[in-house]
Amino acid sequence: MKIVHGIFVIAAALSTAWTPMAGAAPDYPSRPISLVVPFPAGGSPDAYARIMAEGMAERLGTPLVVEARPGAGSSLGTQYVARSQPDGYTLMLATLSFVTSPLLYNSASWDAANDFDGIAEIATAPSVAVVPAAFPANTLQEFVDYAKKHPGEVNYLMPGRGTSMHLNSELLRLVADLDMVAVPYQGVPPGLPDLMSGRLSMTMSPMSLVGPHIKTGALKALAVAAPQRLQEIPDIPTFAETGFADAEVVSWYTIVAPAGTPPDVIDKLNQAANDTLRDPKVVEKLVNIGGIVSDPKTPQEVDALLVSEADRWRELFPKMNIQAE
Repeated sequence: MKIVHGIFVIAAALSTAWTPMAGAAPDYPSRPISLVVPFPAGGSPDAYARIMAEGMAERLGTPLVVEARPGAGSSLGTQYVARSQPDGYTLMLATLSFVTSPLLYNSASWDAANDFDGIAEIATAPSVAVVPAAFPANTLQEFVDYAKKHPGEVNYLMPGRGTSMHLNSELLRLVADLDMVAVPYQGVPPGLPDLMSGRLSMTMSPMSLVGPHIKTGALKALAVAAPQRLQEIPDIPTFAETGFADAEVVSWYTIVAPAGTPPDVIDKLNQAANDTLRDPKVVEKLVNIGGIVSDPKTPQEVDALLVSEADRWRELFPKMNIQAE
């Protein structure tokens, strides 16, 4: 019996005017499509999936079911999709963990480049490097200089092994050659009181979690891990602008399917996703949950992203001394 940890159904209005897109399988889709999220319901990946499912359902003329299958660092849901029939009826929302989990967990048995086909890129999710108000640094360079002068005394809030925030902090440690200690928490929110009190030195965090504390002055923003500055804090430079481009980690959200899914089905899903991303109302929803909406990508461009990211972290993990468990 299949155990479903969380299901959210987007009921699409079936338009009588709908006709199949050119080149697509004429009877696809003829039944509901499952969009698997390999994380708990209610989190950021779930929010991205629901927004996309609603828009794609309207354009495909069939319901999309957002199905949460969390567990083992996203491994359970990802392996479920990898073993599913490649018929276009089982898709997955993939994040950075899609390429890093096989390097972090011995139980992760998939290959991002060979076991899946890319469909669409949805958005990137920037993180902000923040320190307590009393910390003696106002820029990322000043933070690095301080950490070099105080080896082993600087620590950071680590909100989950293998998260983009963890990897960004570790990559900064590697690139800047810092002696910096990770302090693990179950997410960013539980560690914020310790950060604001000064018991922690720094963290990388989504703007949605630290923005209010930046506004009150309890936290100071040093730099943004994003391709561009954020509208909420336009005076804060990006990692690249501060000279630490090699330490930047940008979290991304994509939609993928099991390898071997028919190309015409992939193209039809890609068109539905990209048309959804052109909808101003959808863009507004994605921005409101902290995303920078991606320009429409082809399936081949999504495949290239997955390959390049997998290659990048496969090369970096040994240098960062991060071992699989």
